[in-house]
Amino acid sequence: MTCVVAVIGASGSGKTRLVKTLVSSSARFTVLRVDDYYRELDHLDFASRDRVNFDHPDAIEFERLAVDLTALRAGKAIAAPIYDFSRHTRASATRTVNSADIIVLEGVLAMADLATRALVDYLVFVNSSLDICLARRIARDAAERGRSEASVIDFWESRAVPMFEQFVAPWREEADLVVSGERNSASEAAAINTWLATLPRSRGTPEN
Repeated sequence: MTCVVAVIGASGSGKTRLVKTLVSSSARFTVLRVDDYYRELDHLDFASRDRVNFDHPDAIEFERLAVDLTALRAGKAIAAPIYDFSRHTRASATRTVNSADIIVLEGVLAMADLATRALVDYLVFVNSSLDICLARRIARDAAERGRSEASVIDFWESRAVPMFEQFVAPWREEADLVVSGERNSASEAAAINTWLATLPRSRGTPEN
């Protein structure tokens, strides 16, 4: 039976790097990225899109995410959306995601929706200091999205941190496993693999 492992943490905590390392270690993993399910915003001009709070659960199309995750759990392949962060809207192309023994649901807001988290069997929280997360966001957004340091800091203080504290941080105490996003990703991925080997294949996530 397929199981779903959610991997969450603050923006810049090291989730994506850790998941890439984990998935590269075995063919039994597939990844579904929550960020690709940001809502289609083609009806808004770019300035309006830029004002959307992408760190709030309302920005995610959880309805489609839950349908796709259900299909993956049933062993079916899906056509997942691809989000274009440079344009703040979805790309026209989709990405084929095949089912696997373990589906990794990766994203800051992976546990923010009741219907989606009902499909999650286990939760991994990637823990990093917020100072390190901010430094990573500044470097990433400058390189990949052309944003200034000042704009990233403003976004961080006004949106990212308050939303993290409200929708993400409380799950650290509920997580089945907490790993470090500050240590070597290979060693942390190995720890996850070791932990997964001790678990039953499926376990429903308690409601919160």
